[in-house]
Amino acid sequence: METGLRDRTVIVTGGTANIGKGIALAFAAEVSKVVIVGRDEVQAERVLKQLLDAGAAAAFWQAADVTDRVQVDTVMKAVVEKFGSIDILVNNVGGNVDMDDFVDSAPETWDQDIALNITSTLNCTQAVLPGMIEKASGRIINIGSTAGLIGDPKLAVYSAMKGAVHAFTRVLAKEVGKNGITVNAVAPYGTIPQDPEADVSSGSRFHPDGLIYRLMATRRDEMTSVGRHTLLERQTAFPSEIGAAAVYFASDAAAFVTGQVLAVDGGTQLA
Repeated sequence: METGLRDRTVIVTGGTANIGKGIALAFAAEVSKVVIVGRDEVQAERVLKQLLDAGAAAAFWQAADVTDRVQVDTVMKAVVEKFGSIDILVNNVGGNVDMDDFVDSAPETWDQDIALNITSTLNCTQAVLPGMIEKASGRIINIGSTAGLIGDPKLAVYSAMKGAVHAFTRVLAKEVGKNGITVNAVAPYGTIPQDPEADVSSGSRFHPDGLIYRLMATRRDEMTSVGRHTLLERQTAFPSEIGAAAVYFASDAAAFVTGQVLAVDGGTQLA
């Protein structure tokens, strides 16, 4: 299928690991100009090489904390100066900083979950919209979660924020459709790095010093109890599958698709 993504400029936040890296590589295979935003320079350099090897027309890394609007504006200015415009934004940054029943959760973790999942999305989206509106063209793809569709125990605030990402997707689609911009979301379930040695950054939950490893070492039974079953033999998604969904939403084939939330979840909502 001809996607029409050759030489388009795409920004992928959190593009150095796991889902973000899978999305970046999917756009590289379409010969796009791929900008990854993250904070781990060593991992970013590794991913840049992989993007070029995969066929990217250009690969560029910008260091930033996308929960900070000043840093976001700096990133967007640098990308426009380098490539002329921004065609596609993938708001991939997200995650949770702890797992507890809400009654036992710490308010400081709420703030971090809110910033990671919705503030980052709002910052980046508002920063790119004026340019997209000016040229009457653009694609915004938000990475939500099945947690935002049905809720995950011990992840009340994370689930609420991913639900907010989905709601924001629908409202923004209504606001900017008249400007030639589509807005859609992908809601993955249980996506894990395909290569734990190479697919994680220092800030990833899957890093050996990250949240997932810590919880599995100390609260394995709780961790396994919150998982859901798919309808398939495989119980987790691959980052490349989330990448394929993002490429579809950005492609010419999806020009008439907006305001949608696509679950890539192996049928967990039916199980």
